[in-house]
Amino acid sequence: MSTKPDLRVASYLSPPDMHRLDWACRPVYDAFGSPPYLVGSVLTRPDFRDIDLRLILPDADVDRLCSIGTNMADRTLGSAVRLLLNIAISDLIAKAANLSWPIDFQIQSMTEANVPEHGQRNPMGIRWDHTR
Repeated sequence: MSTKPDLRVASYLSPPDMHRLDWACRPVYDAFGSPPYLVGSVLTRPDFRDIDLRLILPDADVDRLCSIGTNMADRTLGSAVRLLLNIAISDLIAKAANLSWPIDFQIQSMTEANVPEHGQRNPMGIRWDHTR
């Protein structure tokens, strides 16, 4: 007797929620030229508590954008700018997508993002063509 294999899902968001989140991420893609990625527990567990989005940029771009370093623990102007952007973009996406869960948006350098334990990623905001 065989057991039924587990069904693999792309995320634990409903299709309408995923559609709204993708639409809400388009301005980030347009502004930075890189898509934010859906990551974290929403991709792996039905009991996720928030929606994690990461904008992964080249290390040099993060350095330029935030004026200094990529360590959020630094109490520097660069870290303050980065934190402000993270909070503002989280709020922008949350309001535009109108979902039931909080959005945790973070800008990450490639070095920060490309560690094995970070798991899978789903690009967001790339499904909308403004030219049509």
